[in-house]
Amino acid sequence: MDRFSGKTAVVTGGNSGIGLAIANRLRQEGAEVVISGRNRVSLDAAARELGVRAIEADVSRMDDLDRFYATLADTVGKIDLLYANAGIFEAKPLAEVTEAFFDRQFVINVKGLFFTVQKALPHLRDGAVVVLTSSMIHDAGWPGCSVYAAGKAAVRSMARSFSADLLARRIRVNALTPGVTATPILDWPGMSESERAAGLEALRARIPVGRLASPDEIAEAALFLGSAASAYMIGGELRLDGGMTEL
Repeated sequence: MDRFSGKTAVVTGGNSGIGLAIANRLRQEGAEVVISGRNRVSLDAAARELGVRAIEADVSRMDDLDRFYATLADTVGKIDLLYANAGIFEAKPLAEVTEAFFDRQFVINVKGLFFTVQKALPHLRDGAVVVLTSSMIHDAGWPGCSVYAAGKAAVRSMARSFSADLLARRIRVNALTPGVTATPILDWPGMSESERAAGLEALRARIPVGRLASPDEIAEAALFLGSAASAYMIGGELRLDGGMTEL
């Protein structure tokens, strides 16, 4: 299937996890794919693995975003699909949250995503598709996740507001909302292997389907949002969380 043949797709945070899986599936279905990321080593490795173009960029830095889109304009031209996926996850109990901790997550997960889309506007074709990566945690009320959850709730809200702003250009914006997914975000630095295993088992116990999502199945949902099959969906949210926020 070549649903995206002739399309140019950009995936921020495409050097690992869900972003890497999305980029791979887009490439398999005919898109010309460009990925971005902050880590040069993993970015180069992903580009070699997938055979796609990679541009180093930190979404929290406005000069990086300007340079990123200028490079895109010079190399691939207009964008048909934008997956604003770059983000970080860090947890800390409410009483231990510092201003620096708060600012770091909001600068990357909220401000970075906002300006990723805003600065893309001159480069998006009319009728393009934008997909924002949120998280089911914004509806879950997990301890230690207040800052991350608030940021992802903002992302969900942006899907609605951006859609309203871009109606005249027929640009659809929707939110992709994964549950717990088996990606490097679950490596949890500082934990022993036994502690990590116990943590993962505790997560599985909270998921009604009894397992973590794979990046590939989240990517399949992302491609649905980017395809003509979701043409009647705008400002919405596609949630894949194994029933965690429903049952």
